[in-house]
Amino acid sequence: MAKFSEKKVEEEVWEYAGKVNEDKVVEMTSKQEETTLLFQNIRALKKYFKDACDIFCLLRDRVNGLYTKTPWKTVAAMTGALLYVLSPLDLIPDFIPLIGYLDDAAVFAFVLRFAEPDLTEYRNWRKNRRGE
Repeated sequence: MAKFSEKKVEEEVWEYAGKVNEDKVVEMTSKQEETTLLFQNIRALKKYFKDACDIFCLLRDRVNGLYTKTPWKTVAAMTGALLYVLSPLDLIPDFIPLIGYLDDAAVFAFVLRFAEPDLTEYRNWRKNRRGE
């Protein structure tokens, strides 16, 4: 994967997260199919497919009032990262062959590191709720 400065990736994450409000979270939950198709089909994003699916579940459970423990900063960062992946014009425009999605992967990886404790807590809650 191409190298991006950690600082630039972090700036992109917080810029997109800063645009997120509750309405954007609701809107994002309606874009799951479109977004997860990117994670399934784009080589740079494939390894994050399960994480993206889990984030969509967390966001949907939040919107439906079933799980509200995740701090807003984490919700905004996760939603912002998904918005970033959907945006065709970002650090590296997505239409550039072979490298267009590398920045998307870097942003998503940064958010996963940031959100890992909250995402793990949610996964445990969901697992216990289903009785697995």
